[in-house]
Amino acid sequence: MEFTLVVILLVLGLGLLAGFTAGFVGVGGGIIMVPILLELFRSWGVPGDGVVQAAMGTSLTVAVFSVSSSIVRHSRQKRVLWGLVPYLAPGSMAGGWLAARLAVLLPGLILQLVLAGLMTLAAIRMLYEKDTPDRDDFHFSWWQGLLVGMGVGMVSGMSGLAGGVVLVPALALILGVPTGWLAGTSSAVIVFSALAASLGYLTSTPPTPLGAGFTGYSCLPVAALLAATAIPGAQLGAWTNRRTGSILFRRIFAVLMLIVVVRLVTSR
Repeated sequence: MEFTLVVILLVLGLGLLAGFTAGFVGVGGGIIMVPILLELFRSWGVPGDGVVQAAMGTSLTVAVFSVSSSIVRHSRQKRVLWGLVPYLAPGSMAGGWLAARLAVLLPGLILQLVLAGLMTLAAIRMLYEKDTPDRDDFHFSWWQGLLVGMGVGMVSGMSGLAGGVVLVPALALILGVPTGWLAGTSSAVIVFSALAASLGYLTSTPPTPLGAGFTGYSCLPVAALLAATAIPGAQLGAWTNRRTGSILFRRIFAVLMLIVVVRLVTSR
């Protein structure tokens, strides 16, 4: 792999956009990073039997930092329902670790189609999303929180996304979390699923060496470049989330995601 000036600038720009998305929407930024990293790693000649997992593992490594950054901003703005986190975090970590260990055993094409499907669902949600009214009662059982958390973690490990594409609608539809608190509360949970899934990819051994810079399925030099701009990008995204209704942005973003889905489905 060759880090030319153009590649470095591309990766830095990608990190900024992914970080902004993580902070603004509460989904971790993987919906931006994974498809582009997939193309980048293929152009670098990363072996085909591990290239999809490499994109996912690298994305999750960055998500830990970008989501952590957005949590700080959302917490300062008092937009995190911390009382929900202990119910969701344990399941999300267990699901993330298990799914990551399973994903490295599956064909890349299957994972690519899983990612495309999840991105399609996320895009549809963004296109038709409406504000959730405030609600004071959050009555649910511990096992419901565990199951939701496990689902978030499984999505994280199998797709390279931090899991927000599942958690955000679950928080709104199942728990009735108001719109203004969705991104912050989601971020406070998916940082755990991202961390567990990232460690799952980092500690796995690819069947074919992926190249210099890789530890397990994560390219650490690329992850470091992405994190350098994703961290401030997440701060900006969380700040913007607090000050805008965001409906127009979400719909434009949804259309862009559908375009990426077409590319994922047609590329091999």
